[in-house]
Amino acid sequence: MKATLQNIMNWARSMKVSRLGKWIRAPFARVDAKSGSRVLVHEILSLQVFSAALAGVLAIASLYWGGQWVLQDNYSRWALQWTQELNELGAPLFLADDSEALLRLESFVKRYPEIDRVAYYGRDGTMLFTVGNDDGAKSVTNLPSGALKEAVNVVGDKNPFLMSTGILNPQRFEILAPVWKESIPDDGLFDFDPTLPQQPVKTELLGFVSINLDFVIFHDRLLANIKGGILILLVVLVAFALYGRHALRNALKAISNLQEPIKELAKGNLQVEFEPAEHREIAEIVEALETTASALNARDAELLQLANHDSLTGLFNRRRFLEELRKEALKIMHGGHESALFFVDLDQFKYINDACGHPAGDRLIRKVADELLRSVGQDDVVARFGGDEFAILVPHTDEAGARLAAETLLANMRRMAHIEDERVFHVHCSIGITMLTEENILHDELINQADIACREAKMAGRNRMHVFEQSVEAEQQTAADIGWMTRLRNALDNDEFELRFQPINRVDTGETTHHEVLIRLPGDDGNMILPDVFLPSAVRFGLMSEIDFWMIRNAAEAYERESASDSDLKLAINLSANAFENEDLTSYVAAIFDKHNVAPGNIVFEITESLAVRRPIHVERQIAELRELGCELALDDFGTGYSSFSYLQKLHFDYIKIDGAFVKDLPNNPVDQKMIRLIAEIGREAGMKTVAEYVQNAETLALLADLGVDLAQGFFVGRPAKKPRRKSTPILLKSRRTKKGAR
Repeated sequence: MKATLQNIMNWARSMKVSRLGKWIRAPFARVDAKSGSRVLVHEILSLQVFSAALAGVLAIASLYWGGQWVLQDNYSRWALQWTQELNELGAPLFLADDSEALLRLESFVKRYPEIDRVAYYGRDGTMLFTVGNDDGAKSVTNLPSGALKEAVNVVGDKNPFLMSTGILNPQRFEILAPVWKESIPDDGLFDFDPTLPQQPVKTELLGFVSINLDFVIFHDRLLANIKGGILILLVVLVAFALYGRHALRNALKAISNLQEPIKELAKGNLQVEFEPAEHREIAEIVEALETTASALNARDAELLQLANHDSLTGLFNRRRFLEELRKEALKIMHGGHESALFFVDLDQFKYINDACGHPAGDRLIRKVADELLRSVGQDDVVARFGGDEFAILVPHTDEAGARLAAETLLANMRRMAHIEDERVFHVHCSIGITMLTEENILHDELINQADIACREAKMAGRNRMHVFEQSVEAEQQTAADIGWMTRLRNALDNDEFELRFQPINRVDTGETTHHEVLIRLPGDDGNMILPDVFLPSAVRFGLMSEIDFWMIRNAAEAYERESASDSDLKLAINLSANAFENEDLTSYVAAIFDKHNVAPGNIVFEITESLAVRRPIHVERQIAELRELGCELALDDFGTGYSSFSYLQKLHFDYIKIDGAFVKDLPNNPVDQKMIRLIAEIGREAGMKTVAEYVQNAETLALLADLGVDLAQGFFVGRPAKKPRRKSTPILLKSRRTKKGAR
């Protein structure tokens, strides 16, 4: 048993901790047959049993080795106590003529079973006789010379004996002691003279006595008792392990019961039920799982609502509407009936939204959604496509029924009034209709057809409906629109646009003050496509904002490149209303300018009059941020409506760009002359410089000088070029003299 325990300890010391942990788990951890993973409950139980067994082994080893050490220590102490009996045991040597001494010795030895034998030796180490075990006496021989010498040397020492123990049997001790007598020749009791040297004590060696002690009898008895205690301990440990396993199994039963409900929960079954637990910790876990299931159930319902419905109006969103449209198309394939798709777009909604703010626009959208729901049938599907656009699916109807339903919608919308900030708004809409038939069921084409029909209704005057008619011209227009979208997308992705720079010169001196940055698209024939051709498609397909940011980035790169040779370079960049829909406009401009070392004071941003006059709150904020950045601002296309003069005093711009419609036929139109003179005077009073566009000849330029316009732009001043170049405009002598006289 001792050897086995020692082998176990040597093996454990040679193992690494990680390998030991793996060895502990591997034999006991039960593996789930389906998942291939260990079962927690069985692993805990196995670890508990293993821990109990390990603790038992360590306890038994400690008990055994501790008992051995205690016994060995006690044997040593016992043997030392026997050295105190050496005087009495040595009596046969100095009482050789006393026959009773030997008898007393034999009686003494018999009383102590641990005495194996007592052996006596002469002065020269020859064996005289032994008392004790006869078998042991036969094996006694004379003292070896080495032992004889050592025994002689301890005569007169403090510890006059030699003691040794057996290597193979530590329970056996041998004590060897010399026996001598000491005598004083003359004690000087009556004739003592301290001045005389004292005579040494006379020592006479009589022989040697050897005691062999054997504690095997006591050792066997104690060891038997230890083994009995170990057996009892083993029984207790086994009983404890079995009881602990049973108790742990019952305690962990609640955890095992959670396994199947959690699997169902992971599969998405949120109606799973959990068994109640008695223990507080497990009960809290069960409660947390039930709360989680309830929260997931509520979240799924909310996500389903958000996934299928518009958050503002509660109507179906675009994704869900397309699902309903596909379902209806499948029904038409099998049923052969017809249905109608309406595309509804509010007229002039952006003006109301910009004038009263986005919260007011949201309230109006909700009101429109409610009106649409009241105006359609129970089986009709209404959805918000985005912004102010709605879609309606009217199942099981022909074209006549679709027209009647659309007229009802238009009439109800005309009667609807929305009051905001004590102002009354009448919101009209344009409706595009397309029919779903067995030959026309592709949802992408249906949406496109209804959108085209809606645009036709808007072009025809708004507040009306239009039914899509499949024709060669319509197909060509659709193909053209799709072609422009693809072409513009590729131009943005592949950086295919090009910039042109048109100079803006002073009217009085002809000197170039700055250049307007214009965009061009290379055509397949090598000619440049003007922005009037492709920008409407960019607006329609939602690409205008990306084009604006492309302009800002590339204009900044051009400024960095050209300002090296022209430190006074100044550029004007057009921004559409779509650019201001991006909240990151100002931060983007600042980052680009910083990257390309653009001085913001040398950049003029041009915005249209329609955007500036309506002044949505976020646009006002972004314009203010651009001005704080150091940029100048120009009001483009001024004079085209919106009661410009009443709003002009509220605007803070550096330039007013007079729309080219007033300049194109200026010499022949006195009304345009008066209008431009008035704009120039108002701009001068407001501290703004005026810029006249579309200047085509010297006569117009001279007339602009007489009317008080500051700057001019047009083909006569300078055509757009690939690089910004300063080119003075020839000024008529009459104009120079007029300006000098004015000074």
